[in-house]
Amino acid sequence: MAINTQSTGRSLQLTRVSLRVIEPDEESTWNDLMQDVHPLGNAQFAGHKLKYVAEDRGRAVALICFSGSAYHLADRDRWLGWSLEQAMQRRHFVVQNSRFLILLDEKRHNLGSRVLSLCAKQVPMDWAERFGFAPLMMETFVDPVHFRGTCYKAAGWTKVGRTRGFHRDGREFYTEDSYPKDIWMKALCRNAREILRSERLPEPLQPFEKDLPRKRVAARLGFKRLRSLFEMLQSVNDPRRTNGQRYPVGCCLSTVVCAVMAGCKGMRECAEFAATLTQPQLEALRSWKNPKTGRYEAPRYVTLWRVSALIDGAELEQLVAGWVRDEKLDLEAIALDGKVLRATLQNEDGGACVVSAVSHPGTPLFSISNSLIRKARRSLPFTN
Repeated sequence: MAINTQSTGRSLQLTRVSLRVIEPDEESTWNDLMQDVHPLGNAQFAGHKLKYVAEDRGRAVALICFSGSAYHLADRDRWLGWSLEQAMQRRHFVVQNSRFLILLDEKRHNLGSRVLSLCAKQVPMDWAERFGFAPLMMETFVDPVHFRGTCYKAAGWTKVGRTRGFHRDGREFYTEDSYPKDIWMKALCRNAREILRSERLPEPLQPFEKDLPRKRVAARLGFKRLRSLFEMLQSVNDPRRTNGQRYPVGCCLSTVVCAVMAGCKGMRECAEFAATLTQPQLEALRSWKNPKTGRYEAPRYVTLWRVSALIDGAELEQLVAGWVRDEKLDLEAIALDGKVLRATLQNEDGGACVVSAVSHPGTPLFSISNSLIRKARRSLPFTN
C-alpha cells in the first residue's frame, strides 16, 4: 500500500473520506510530503505518535499526526483545572495534533472539519490498541497571523487561550520565537476535564497514571515536616562511633524514609533519591555541609546502608508511625529488611550483606521489619 496523491478524475465527496494509520513502508512518503508542503515542514516527535492519511476512494486528501502533549501550557492547565502534580502524572492522557496538512490544490469547504471529526472518533481506539490506554483530550496550536482555526471550531474544538511565544527545543527546553499561538482543545469523552482534575482517576485508567517524580515527595513534605522528621529520628540510638562521623543518624534515617515514600525499593535507589534533594531540603535534614564548597551534600549509598543495618527496627517503626499520625499523612507501609549471604562472615572484608526497603500499598502505617541479621552487625565497621 502507498500514499497516492494523484487525482482520480472524480469530485471529492466528504461522506466517502476515510481515515487510516499509515503503514510502516509509507512513513518515508508521508514525511517527504509533510516536509515539502507543510509551512513548518516535518518534525521528529519524541514518544508516542500516530500518523494518519485521509483518503477519498484511494486518493490521499490530507495528512495528520498526533503525538505527546506540550509540557508547559499555562492557559491549558488553567482551563483543565489540574494541579502541577496532576499534570506531571496525567499529561500523557492529552495528545497533540502536531501536524495537519490538506493535500488538495483546490479549496474544499468542510474537508478539514470532516477529517478532524474522524480523528476524534478513531484516535482513541488506535491509541489504546497501540499504546494500551485511550487519551481523554486533544490539543493543538493555531497561528492567528495566518489562520483562524475555523475547521477546529467547526469540529467542536474550544479555544482556551494562547501560548507565550515559545517553542520546544529539546525535551525540557524552550526557545522564544515571538509568535504566540492560539490553543485549541477537544474532549474525547464525556467529563474529560473533570476526570483529569479529579483526586483519583477512574479505576480502568489508574494503572496508566504515571508515578509522581521522586523529587516531588520531599517538596510536598516541605521544610517544616522534613525538620520534624529529622528531630524525631535523631532520638534513635546510634551505635556508630562519633569519631569522624559526618551525618547524624536522623539525617540518614530521614533520607531513607523519604526515599521509600517516593517509591524507592532498595538502598541503591534511596541513595539516588538523596542525590536529587535540594539545598534547602538537605539543610532541613541537617545534612553535612562541605566546608570547601559551602554546600550541603547528601549521604551516599554506603552511609545509608550501614546506618540502616545498625539501628533498632522496632524503635524506628514506633517513631515513624507516631510522626505519620502527628502529621496526619496517608502513607503506605514500608518494610526495611536485610540479609547476610551464607558463608561470607569469615571473609577478610567481613560478611556480604544486602539491605532493602520496600513499600507495601494498601497498608496505612509505616512499618519496619526488625529481621536484620544480627551477625551482619559484627561485619560492619562502626563508621559513617
